[in-house]
Amino acid sequence: MKQAIPWEKIQYYLRHDDEAWDDDFVSWLNEHEENKQLWEETKLTYSITGSLPEAFEPNEKNAWQKVENRISTQSKKINSNQFFLRIAASLLLILLGASASWLIINQKSTNTFTEVYSPYGHKTMVILPDSSRVWLNGNTHLRYNTNFANARGVELTGEALFKVTKDKKHVFTVRSSNVKVEVYGTQFNVKHYPDDQQTEVALLEGSVGLFAHNKLLTKMTPGQVAEYDNNKNKVKVSQQDIAPIVSWSTDELDIVNKSFDEVLKYLERWYGVDIMTSKNLHVSHRLTFKVKTESLKEVLTIMTRVVPFQYKIDGKEVLITKK
Repeated sequence: MKQAIPWEKIQYYLRHDDEAWDDDFVSWLNEHEENKQLWEETKLTYSITGSLPEAFEPNEKNAWQKVENRISTQSKKINSNQFFLRIAASLLLILLGASASWLIINQKSTNTFTEVYSPYGHKTMVILPDSSRVWLNGNTHLRYNTNFANARGVELTGEALFKVTKDKKHVFTVRSSNVKVEVYGTQFNVKHYPDDQQTEVALLEGSVGLFAHNKLLTKMTPGQVAEYDNNKNKVKVSQQDIAPIVSWSTDELDIVNKSFDEVLKYLERWYGVDIMTSKNLHVSHRLTFKVKTESLKEVLTIMTRVVPFQYKIDGKEVLITKK
């Protein structure tokens, strides 16, 4: 018989992460893979929001049905703020892992679209209607048709880690800039922000097809990273260590051989700040380091030991100048 979820112990060990787990908790954790997954997700949610999970028995299908029923019964004349609050309250608390997320419902003719936004400095977990899970990095938009059963497709701006539920009858697609990724069930990371020239796809498990302008560019295997140049319409595929690429999803920023400008972009999204550099600052260094619990000030101070620059932090704005 499957053990009940030990919510009290989950809450206790989230608050006391330095204590060893007792035998009963270890037994529950090892009973099913989904128990380990639930623990990792609640731990991630707690690290982002600081809120402890409440005891409940998750039923994704029933939860989503309730949300769809609420959406369908809303009057078209309802105030937009009330509409947002009701839908956000019902959907975000059930399906999302971070309270800082925004959700917007757009109606176009008979279609209803859902858009989730994960702000700078936050990470958000979304459970789609088919039980696929998506982790959104900071400053990321995810948009999809609420009628998901007939069209398993999402549009992405930013970065997300996908764990797609297998369904051989219905292909799952991700569109980001000029690139389309087609899958049936797999785990992969997609990154393309508006100021990125390249769209990056990293495959952890399974297989995916990478398309551009409706043309198949390549089929990927686990451990491969595809970098598509949106301006030149060319793709480069290489075998890489995927762990640093998806480290953001487990509260660790792993920078490996990145240019100074690339590092600043990562730090902007990680800490939720705007970083500006002076025109006379020219840095050719490439950097490798990890960020776990360090503050932005600590990270920048460490970087100044390698790169000659000085910085000033004023709230959400950071100015970097030549030393």
